[in-house]
Amino acid sequence: MSFDEVYRKYYKELRRFGHHLNITSEKAEDLIQETFLRYYLELEKDVVFKNTRAWLYKVLLNLFKTQFNAGKKEFEIREDLVVEKGRIYDPQDEYLNNEKQQVILKMLDRMAGKDREILLLYHNGFSYAEMAEILEINPNSVGQTLVRAIEKLKEILKLHYHEMFEQN
Repeated sequence: MSFDEVYRKYYKELRRFGHHLNITSEKAEDLIQETFLRYYLELEKDVVFKNTRAWLYKVLLNLFKTQFNAGKKEFEIREDLVVEKGRIYDPQDEYLNNEKQQVILKMLDRMAGKDREILLLYHNGFSYAEMAEILEINPNSVGQTLVRAIEKLKEILKLHYHEMFEQN
């Protein structure tokens, strides 16, 4: 696949992932452009990618961690956790679903790095093998790591928002 095809295929997906990492659109754009620049440079070296999608996510996630951990002043966290619009729902159901999603995203922000990352990758449809590659963990431990992260998220939600989630 050519660089242009990869860019068109994965750009929007990487933007959504940046959104889930809770960073501003401008910073997400910078990190995504850096990710594609690195991809292009690797192509110039005739590197063959076993899984381009996983490689792009891994690079983006590592760039995010590097900037976030460096504590750069220009790194801005998104304040608006807006949910997609345009779905046809009863207004009350839509309000509750939006509120639940915002709560879940806020609780994800409180979780430790690996737990948060594996949940976001799972949410974005990655296979266990891809998650293992991106997070640099043993493929055999992905399932257990994911289950533990889900359980931690459930406990956080029960503790802080039990009345909102007890119906499910």
